[in-house]
Amino acid sequence: MTSAMLSFILDIICLGLSIVFFWSTFVVLLGLIKPAKHHPHAERKLKFAVLVCARNEESVIKLPVKSVLMSRYPAECRDIVVLADNCTDATVTRAHEAGALVWEKKTPSAGKGDVLAWGIERIVASGKYDAIAVFDADNIASDGWFDAMNDALQDGETVVTGRRCSSNAQAGLISGWYTVYWDMMNELSNRVRTNLGLSGKLTGTGFAFLVSALGLEGWKTHTMVEDVEFTVLTNLRGGRVAYIPEADYADEQPEAVQYMWRQLRRWATGGWQVARSYFWPWATAVVHRPSIRLFDSFFAILTGMSVSFILLFNIVAFVVRMCYGPIDPHAFNMFFGVIGFVFAMGWFTAIASVALSPDKRMPRARAVLSFPIFSLIQSAAVLYALVRPTKTWKPIPHTGG
Repeated sequence: MTSAMLSFILDIICLGLSIVFFWSTFVVLLGLIKPAKHHPHAERKLKFAVLVCARNEESVIKLPVKSVLMSRYPAECRDIVVLADNCTDATVTRAHEAGALVWEKKTPSAGKGDVLAWGIERIVASGKYDAIAVFDADNIASDGWFDAMNDALQDGETVVTGRRCSSNAQAGLISGWYTVYWDMMNELSNRVRTNLGLSGKLTGTGFAFLVSALGLEGWKTHTMVEDVEFTVLTNLRGGRVAYIPEADYADEQPEAVQYMWRQLRRWATGGWQVARSYFWPWATAVVHRPSIRLFDSFFAILTGMSVSFILLFNIVAFVVRMCYGPIDPHAFNMFFGVIGFVFAMGWFTAIASVALSPDKRMPRARAVLSFPIFSLIQSAAVLYALVRPTKTWKPIPHTGG
């Protein structure tokens, strides 16, 4: 095979992968034009079981407990339960002191999904609750979070996610990158898709769902990204994840490189697990009951992967051209054009996301301007996890600062 032929094939692969990326871009532009739906105030109050997963979180566990207890939602309509997963510190004591009910899990857990399955099974078995809310140990819910979720869940939605913000947006460059990333997920993914009647995506925490949305099988996830997996399962059942911007909450972002890489690698590993496990069920569902919502739901997951492979094949094509003789101007234009486009889109999405966000916890300018670097690190994590996936789930430590 000649170098020209191989380079041509790689260029065609890049073009094919770009379809996923450009579909998401089209959805963003259309969703920004479409006005958001506002859910009417519901007089009836659903009873929430509020689950907080925690493993050795003594320094921060009081944050979610106190924020939930101080919300304006009626106290008799929300119970907060800390799921203490094999804790060896003072998490249980601190949670009790803050006013939470604590369930101690002492059997081995493969990850947060296991802990949730254990807790949700007990919640469902009690028959006491209409809905379940999920938070992490460092979350701080706004006082109107439950009211906004209650309104949406009584207006036809079954799975809802709130607006994720950073409690340490200006602590450093890495936490600033994460702040931009969550603004992007809020404004250019979940908001636009909800506006269009499509499905958003759960982002790990700060979400709620009707007990009836679980189906007969209950909470059944097995990957390292239980949030994305539950999103896919909801889509396959014919439902969607709706974004509720009024239900805002804050959590602490990683500030150190090693914790950022650990988290991104785990996300990427889980993403590959979901893609492998659910591609054929999704494809079968699209064939038997086609809909734009179902079609888009998997494309939204594949967008990050497609960018990773566009960059990879672009580099490989450039190296191939270098190895097979003098490089023509087209090769340089193609290579640097793709890199430049990825950086330009990174800057555009970063600036647009922060500008559209109503959150007051704004990242520093250097985080916005250097955000494409974070995107490149994410792409590297996606490719690295394909070769060396994360084997065990490890929590990201929180300081409560």
